[in-house]
Amino acid sequence: MSHFDTIVAPITGLANAAVAIVRVSGPDAWHIAQTVFGPWPESPTPRAAHFGTFAHGDEGFALPFEEGRSYTGEQTVEFSIHGSPASVLALCQACLAAGARRAEPGEFTQRAFLNGRIDLSQAEGVRDTIEAETQSQLRLARLHREGALRNRVRAIRERVLGVQASIEASVDFSDEVGELDKPEALAALAQVARNVEELAATAETGRILRHGLRVAIVGRPNAGKSSLLNALLGTDRAIVTDVPGTTRDFLEERADLGGIPCVLTDTAGLRETDDPVEALGVERARNAAAAADRVWYVADASLGWTEEDARQHAALDRPCLVLANKCDLAPNAGFGRPVSATTGAGLSDLIATLAADLELSPDAPAVNARHAASLAQALEGVNLATDVLRADRPTDLASVGLQQASSALGAITGETADADLVDRLFADFCLGK
Repeated sequence: MSHFDTIVAPITGLANAAVAIVRVSGPDAWHIAQTVFGPWPESPTPRAAHFGTFAHGDEGFALPFEEGRSYTGEQTVEFSIHGSPASVLALCQACLAAGARRAEPGEFTQRAFLNGRIDLSQAEGVRDTIEAETQSQLRLARLHREGALRNRVRAIRERVLGVQASIEASVDFSDEVGELDKPEALAALAQVARNVEELAATAETGRILRHGLRVAIVGRPNAGKSSLLNALLGTDRAIVTDVPGTTRDFLEERADLGGIPCVLTDTAGLRETDDPVEALGVERARNAAAAADRVWYVADASLGWTEEDARQHAALDRPCLVLANKCDLAPNAGFGRPVSATTGAGLSDLIATLAADLELSPDAPAVNARHAASLAQALEGVNLATDVLRADRPTDLASVGLQQASSALGAITGETADADLVDRLFADFCLGK
């Protein structure tokens, strides 16, 4: 695969639609457009739509972009065409016959990175935007696309490089610049460590926003767990009966609750049973609770908080939000948060607690697993340099740790990322992006 080829792909997929867009990007983009589309003007006006006919007979628009002003940074043409798969494929075939190559997954965005249009964290923001299912995911993706993470990482890295430059200058040009001001260098490194730790602390929020907050719904049989799941989903997803032990296995469903992506797990009722199948379901319920980010213990408000509820709740041995379900039958249950899966009472307040509990910031980036790993390496390097300076060892040894920190931070934005990492990252993108 050469990044000097001219590539083509539909950027709106191949599903039936009113309109589709096919992008051609690379040094021969305008020449290929002239071959597959007419009339092609002698001097195309960049970023102005031209109406005409494609080689296979369909009609549509060609939108040319000059080098440096397109999504990829290359000479580009985006064709708007009727969105039938047959028409889109015919146009792509014509472009291939004219000299283009089929784009690899993520190759348009990879070229935008290679041409300096975006950094790696912004590219990941593009991917997160495409995959967003909730408003909170979309907001986080926008922050990364706009460079919020890049700006913070670069500011930290500049401080690291500044300390490293001071150390190297004091070693190589001690007669001119004098000895290193160690208290000043240590203060700068302490600030770097705090900044890195603050950014790394957003990893859990980032994981939840990207992959969903895992909420286990547990409780005794007939407390209304499945009814609560159905009410939150707005559909009869789980079977609900008056027979205790109806739910034998856990059931997982994704849901958008107040903009927060959630994975809700309905579980078997917690009780002692001789039924081996139900016993397995109870065991899985406890495992689901242990693995969840949040646990909702559902109790029947009409029965009150029973000794068995207290025993099963304590056996979970982790923090749980107690929900007094069926509050329409017992509005003064005296325990837990009152909700009703039947009437919907209390559900909006329950959903609102999720966002409040996560303490989401509307303008702060949240790192992903790749970023978190690099931040851990950066902090290790900063601590190594700090230990060297505090131990009054030769100051040039601190440069080893600072080089590690600088390289790790640069990997987040792509400034020091190796080719294999870049290729792996963009291979996860969808075709056409």
